[in-house]
Amino acid sequence: DLQRGVATGLPSGEATAAAMGEAALTPEETGLRELGWVWETPLWSYVLKEAEVRERGERLGPVGGRIVAEVLTAVVDADSNSFRAVDPAWRPSLPTAGAVFGLGDLLAFAATVQA
Repeated sequence: DLQRGVATGLPSGEATAAAMGEAALTPEETGLRELGWVWETPLWSYVLKEAEVRERGERLGPVGGRIVAEVLTAVVDADSNSFRAVDPAWRPSLPTAGAVFGLGDLLAFAATVQA
């Protein structure tokens, strides 16, 4: 599987982290060197290991989180009927716990609507 990740032509996790301006995992953190892997970490493996090492497996790390966020944003932007396409100036008007409306605010609102 590791060789297949390299063969697909995806950048390594370390290269992706560098391109994003994030500190890359060390070889000790990826744990692949001790298994005989001498190349940089395949992206999919890096994202999983980053979540484990940097976020105790509770959420994605900086590289994985940004990849998911950018993919979701691209999907919404590709939809000509999305709020971002129809009204780019639109901002959520629901109550927020902080200065910026976030996913947690949306989930809190959704929980009250279902109740």
